[in-house]
Amino acid sequence: MREARMIEKLQDAPAEQIVAALRVLVASGGRGDIAISLTIAALVAALGANSSLPYGTRAELYAAASEMAATEVSYLLLMGEPESSEHKEESPHPIAPRSEPMPLGIRKSVARTRNRQTLSHLIHDPSPQVVEILLGNPDLRETEVLTMASKRPASEDSLQRIAMHPRWSQVRRIRLAVALNASCPLPLACRLCLDLRDQDLHEVRRSTSLAPHLRAHAERVLHARQQQATRVRGPA
Repeated sequence: MREARMIEKLQDAPAEQIVAALRVLVASGGRGDIAISLTIAALVAALGANSSLPYGTRAELYAAASEMAATEVSYLLLMGEPESSEHKEESPHPIAPRSEPMPLGIRKSVARTRNRQTLSHLIHDPSPQVVEILLGNPDLRETEVLTMASKRPASEDSLQRIAMHPRWSQVRRIRLAVALNASCPLPLACRLCLDLRDQDLHEVRRSTSLAPHLRAHAERVLHARQQQATRVRGPA
């Protein structure tokens, strides 16, 4: 519902006005404000590669952001997340170390288990489809999702599913882990930065394993926040 409403809002006004509003939003995240966090979450979903936002709208917003030198906004509009692998054939893979490889269908079924030991093995499964089922397992723990989000190398599709999950995407540590994963697609990582705390953005900015464009984006978001804080305080 929030994603659909955000897509409507991105088309409701001239592109320049939308970009100006997005600049304010970029500067407002990471403060623990629930309303802003929910707005950012809706924006992240609305700008994802699999959303229903028309390409023409995205292109108009990108052009306006470029014209306004709003680089921190133009990076949010980039495409690049992977298409779903739902229909791709996947090779058998063992559920536990030194066990026999199992077909994807069996692993998807087992991913609904409540057995702690089995879950501890399945969080290392390479299939995004298994990851999706695990994320919905009520017995999955935050520490296990962090392990999935931090795995290197990781499937881009799996990281996207973690970042977009209704439950786990609300956890700051998990958003940070996905953003810090060098396998995370650049557009998604840039969007996740919007609701990270300043100290997290500093960590992104300092990480030499991440793409220079992402590190520069974290720097721009920090700068936007500092500028807004100065405007709020007023002249000394």
